Amino acid sequence: MADAPPRKQEVDESAATFAPRAAELETTTPSGPPEASSPPPTTVSPGTSQVVDRPTDRNLAVAMGRGLLGRCPNCGRGAMFRAYLSVNSRCPVCGEDLSGERADDAPAFLTLLVACLVGCAGVLLSDESSAQTSILAVALFWLVVTAVASLLVLPRIKGAVVGYQWALRMHGFGGARGR
Repeated sequence: MADAPPRKQEVDESAATFAPRAAELETTTPSGPPEASSPPPTTVSPGTSQVVDRPTDRNLAVAMGRGLLGRCPNCGRGAMFRAYLSVNSRCPVCGEDLSGERADDAPAFLTLLVACLVGCAGVLLSDESSAQTSILAVALFWLVVTAVASLLVLPRIKGAVVGYQWALRMHGFGGARGR
């Protein structure tokens, strides 16, 4: 029990909105020597309070959540997409380089999985609930619902995949080049 890792301090909601990385950076003092602790965070410019992460500060859940919302995985405020599925090369707010993303087929596969699950479940439930409706009407209705669901889900899943890659430093997101 004495060797338990330090717990993060809680930060009120308004402070988390303006400095989302502050809660992750504020920890109790480690039990090890002071030389082993990570260096303090740096700011983007001297006049701002925005914090730039250090190599060990990338939280996977936070990055994927920000990606789901279509926001920059680093700051959470800048838009990740400049068009429907086109990722900005840099975050317009913090300047984080997002050009290293290589989402490829993962978002399409995951979207297909989600949309087909919704469509198939809908067809099965419609068949059970209203037997008088023609199969053509049910099929057309759920085909449209599946298409709309896939169009709505695809950019969110792509954002989550880009956030995942950013948090794990994959494909040029802050990792050493050439490894």
